[in-house]
Amino acid sequence: MFSMDLKPAPLVKATINVGCGLDIPTGTWHEGKHGEHILNGGLGFVTGITSVGNQFKSTLLHYLMLSAASKIMETHATRLSTYDTETNVHETRLISLSQAFKIFKDRNLIDEGIWTTTDKTVYLGNEYFELIKAFIRRKVKESKKVNTPFVDRDKTSYMQIFVPTFDEIDSLTEFQSASELTMLEENELGDSGANTFHMRSGLVKQRLLMELPALAGSGYHYTLMTAQLGKESAIAAGPMSAPPTKKLNYLKNNDKIKGVTDKFTFATTNCLHIYNMSAMVNQSTKAAEYPIAGQDPMSGDTDLNRLSIRFLRSKSGPSGIELGIIVSQKEGILPSLTEFDFIKGYNRFGISGTLQHYALDLYPECKLQRTTVRSKIDNDPKLRRAMNITSEIAQMKLYMQSEVGDQLMEPKDVYEKIKAAGYDWDFILENTRGYWTLDNEKNPVPFLSSLDILRMAAGKYHPYWMEADKTIKKEYKARLEEYRKANPDELVVNLAE
Repeated sequence: MFSMDLKPAPLVKATINVGCGLDIPTGTWHEGKHGEHILNGGLGFVTGITSVGNQFKSTLLHYLMLSAASKIMETHATRLSTYDTETNVHETRLISLSQAFKIFKDRNLIDEGIWTTTDKTVYLGNEYFELIKAFIRRKVKESKKVNTPFVDRDKTSYMQIFVPTFDEIDSLTEFQSASELTMLEENELGDSGANTFHMRSGLVKQRLLMELPALAGSGYHYTLMTAQLGKESAIAAGPMSAPPTKKLNYLKNNDKIKGVTDKFTFATTNCLHIYNMSAMVNQSTKAAEYPIAGQDPMSGDTDLNRLSIRFLRSKSGPSGIELGIIVSQKEGILPSLTEFDFIKGYNRFGISGTLQHYALDLYPECKLQRTTVRSKIDNDPKLRRAMNITSEIAQMKLYMQSEVGDQLMEPKDVYEKIKAAGYDWDFILENTRGYWTLDNEKNPVPFLSSLDILRMAAGKYHPYWMEADKTIKKEYKARLEEYRKANPDELVVNLAE
């Protein structure tokens, strides 16, 4: 029989874990070489974010890029770039947001040459895009591929990719090419020659969006973009006028993503819509719902906000899913507080105690209150790990019933069963990570996903980096101890009351 001599596409389109409740809804589980389960979810090759003005699009954009880059930089060097079309990005703000990640703490990624920021006073949009394309071509030609934890088609070797790199365009709505600028310069306001400006602008952006998926995918260059949301103008009006065509199921009829063409939703791996923002103010005290311990409460404090986000379109998970993400105007996106707020709102999933005094079932010795949870999250890595596991189990219950099946159980049962099986639960909370990295096994912190924790509780999995007696294997122990010596500030501070 004849066959076509075609080279297959990569088995897994690698999406990088970013946390903050965004991995499970966009992810699928893959079994690794040692029987472990790896979540391929989070940041895809092309990501779009849209909303009306002043709803933290840029802050979310930076968080996604920095969170993904922080995972990559645990094992390999990478590069980031930001193209500011609105000419209002401040480098001090970017560095402040980056330093929220432990790997970037006390570092200046811009001064180090890791993160390059530029704007359209330096490069017009077409010039910037040509530079990005040249970078990707050079990267593909000159770089060597590295191991992911995903098993390749031969069922034995690791799937390899180029080390991911990242860039963001903020915003695509204001992206402007040389031909557009010439058209504006040659025609005064009101001149008929300027009538085709928006058509020319649309064609430029349409071409960019058509080229991006293949470019990003071939070079593992992860691109993020924002776009402004506005209202669609009604050309015809009156009782007999046809209603506007609904172009996306989860976008209102008269809402329009401005100046980017419909390709903005078609070309993106995930397109996120921030459709609402509300200040998180406690109704009784009128201060922040989750205050910072030791800070004087201030009535009407609007630093803390909840963003209501909807997946307009997702190529790696279901569209239409809605999430709440907590953002501080000073500190940026708060992933662990977001996870806590989610499980609290999800029938207090994995939380025991009274409405005022409670604890996570996975970390019962750490006592929490509404007024202390934010500061305890900031200071206790074990609490952050327990929060992440709890929220991912809750999301698997919501979005992955058919995939995870009978392995799902309540966090309290997970805690009791794993301890009864002889595992050191404190060690798991303090010394494991749930996200994948490049050369996953060489990362000094052992890998243990939330699904594998469920499987451990069910007696279906034993970590590959553990001996039969449930102690850590010598090679992994040596790497972990060396890492702990180099990072003494990560040792847990016991904040249990």
